Amino acid sequence: MLFRTSFKKDFAATAGATFVALLSIIITIVLVRTLGQAAGGQVDNAEVLPLILLGGLQYLAPALVITVFVAVMASVSRAFRDNEMTAWFATGLSLTALIRPVIAFSMPLMVLAMICSVWLTPWSKAQLIAAKERFAQRSEVSQVSAGQFRESSNGQRVFFVENHDESAQTVNNVFVLDVQGSKRVLLVARSGMVQTDSKNQKYLILEKGRRFEIDEKGEAFSNINFESHGLAVQISLTAAPSLELKHQQIQTVWAQKTPQAWGEVLWRVSLPLSALTLGLLAIPLAFVNPRGGRSLNQLFALLIYLTYSNVISISQSLVVNQTISFVVGLILPHALVLCLFAWFMIRRGRPAGLSFWVQLRHLRQANNRSIPVSQANNH
Repeated sequence: MLFRTSFKKDFAATAGATFVALLSIIITIVLVRTLGQAAGGQVDNAEVLPLILLGGLQYLAPALVITVFVAVMASVSRAFRDNEMTAWFATGLSLTALIRPVIAFSMPLMVLAMICSVWLTPWSKAQLIAAKERFAQRSEVSQVSAGQFRESSNGQRVFFVENHDESAQTVNNVFVLDVQGSKRVLLVARSGMVQTDSKNQKYLILEKGRRFEIDEKGEAFSNINFESHGLAVQISLTAAPSLELKHQQIQTVWAQKTPQAWGEVLWRVSLPLSALTLGLLAIPLAFVNPRGGRSLNQLFALLIYLTYSNVISISQSLVVNQTISFVVGLILPHALVLCLFAWFMIRRGRPAGLSFWVQLRHLRQANNRSIPVSQANNH
């Protein structure tokens, strides 16, 4: 049918532009945040690009849900503004004729969002945690970025190196400020190398440098040149890998059978399902009076989307607290939105100023007064 084909093309074109815009915003935000972490020495500079990609994968599911909502809203609103819907209504179609093309458009994106939410997002979060754990387990010298001051994990030592060769475990033009009780020791060396002794203790061997020592009162001061000086390097002892449910795969979460696990499953499943319900809800919300403003409906749609997300979060909390069952928490938010969708469709489909029940009564009276087709043929 021409009606359905036309709107499917509009939905696809608008969805493509919307998703590209959302993805650009997400990548930009993740890029700025990751570069800031790399500059602050929180992540490895060599892994910045993989971390950006992993960070972007976390937001694919919400981006797909928003894409469906915005695509339907924008396409139907444009049809109302350009009086296309008026032409379609004149042919005998109603607003309910949009339900089938919206469902056909939303279903593939909902399935894709389900894959991202259930499997891809937890995997990307786990990979990010693993990358940060690998970096945290490296030695103090290995964590130092070239041209940047870096404080040790215990706050007792500050490093600065001009050049850093990780493969050869060497550094050039080294500056170290070491706090030893009431003393302050400043080490400046031309080069250094990380070595490990028989007890697996790492040392930074500084070569051709100078050692300055001063007490906290600034009264005692010493200045010593050295050819070689060993400095014990700490190995960061980090916590065990994250055991949070949001970082685990769905089969692991499902096997736990705890309220917290049920809440996590509810969130992962509810988010993609909202793509279909929001797509349907966008049909009546997209109504635009060509002679009036169109910003009110868009603002109302934004408030509904934010409320919808909060209701899903509340349902998750109620399931975790065992206030409601998993099935009720899964169905309730979407059932409320579908009821709201039905109410809006009834309001948009009836004449202005005429209630639904009055309209239904008038329709029955008109049917009772109408002449059957068989009798009309006999006359």
